Amino acid sequence: MLRRYNTNRLRRMFADQFEPDGKGFLYRKFMKSASIQVSAAERDRYVAEFDRFLKYQYWGLVGSTVVLVIGAVAYATATGVDLPVVTLYVGLGVIPVASMAVYYWAWHSPARELRDRGTVGEARSREEMRRLFLARLTYGRLIIAAGIAAVLLLVAYARGNMFSGWTLLLTGYAVVVLIAVAVQASRKWRFKATTIAGRCRR
Repeated sequence: MLRRYNTNRLRRMFADQFEPDGKGFLYRKFMKSASIQVSAAERDRYVAEFDRFLKYQYWGLVGSTVVLVIGAVAYATATGVDLPVVTLYVGLGVIPVASMAVYYWAWHSPARELRDRGTVGEARSREEMRRLFLARLTYGRLIIAAGIAAVLLLVAYARGNMFSGWTLLLTGYAVVVLIAVAVQASRKWRFKATTIAGRCRR
């Protein structure tokens, strides 16, 4: 379920780079860069290719980890000596790094193919990006984040001392998340209030 949620979120983030524009779409890398006009067929192809990549990436991660573990067991069985811990950690580190590198390569696929196509609009400003972020941010997501932080605080409390060792790190992380949620909720409320006020003036 968690994998499906994460996959759907990444797919949605990728697809959000394509904004409807008449019968076609405008592509903005990371929703910020200067817009490039693409057809509906091109947009659908990019999204489908990224969707396939996400499936390959997941099974690539799982398969690589399984191969590493089997290799470590086979090495220990054949030599009678355990695989050095450093080697195992390096392998476990290389796998996600390589996966992320391929992920960014797939994410930038439209930008690479369209780099010679002229732009039809300027890049969004920081203020425009902030308004776009607040418009897309939902109170539901903020509530989920606050709920997760509350659970972490309960876990820290259940462990006894909330302000020592690893429990302190857990407590601190939860507090930071709650503060971030409060700040974003306040910004979201002000943005909504300003938007409503602007519409009323019209």
